[in-house]
Amino acid sequence: MFRKRYGFVSLAITVGLLAGCGSSATETIYEHLESAVELEEPFVSNQQALQEAEEREYELYEQMITTGTDDLVEIEQLADEAITSIEQRQELIEEEKESIEQSKEEFDRINEAATELDQEELVELVTRLEEEMNNRFDAYHGLYTNYIEAMGEDRTLFELLKDEELSIDELQAQINTVNEQYEVVEQYKESFNEHTQKYNQLKRDFYEKAELEVQYEE
Repeated sequence: MFRKRYGFVSLAITVGLLAGCGSSATETIYEHLESAVELEEPFVSNQQALQEAEEREYELYEQMITTGTDDLVEIEQLADEAITSIEQRQELIEEEKESIEQSKEEFDRINEAATELDQEELVELVTRLEEEMNNRFDAYHGLYTNYIEAMGEDRTLFELLKDEELSIDELQAQINTVNEQYEVVEQYKESFNEHTQKYNQLKRDFYEKAELEVQYEE
């Protein structure tokens, strides 16, 4: 019950570029790549709040199952608290989505500087970076869409639990639906993480090939 979306890989963060190293084009690309990282800060910072909300909802679910139909007033209160939590998750997810979209827009600004690169290997690395960023963005879109659907199924579950005539079969069917939806979310999360890891490595390769002396935040 309640498969969730913990464990994201974030974009690699650099903590500085030594002045005067690299060409104008490579330094411009560096600036856009690192600005893209900064724009994803809400995505990174919201993960803890999302995890805590999901864990709290699971605790509420367990309390409701333990209570059973003995106290319908308490059941409704617990369900309403869970639904409020789901609505808060929705707000966090919208903030997260906006940050990912802004980051992608900033990343796309490397295109102009990329036309000024005079080394074939650097051009190839930028092309591969673009491919991985696009793949990553597509994976996130699938993740977002299916997570929204999963939250809808969570809400349906808690609404059902307020029904004193809810049967065990109906409850189990909805639990299965919730779990199946989160399995899809998990698949998109794994794809997102895979493309993020590849992107991070390609970015390191680009900086090294461009002879940009950068330090990474571990």
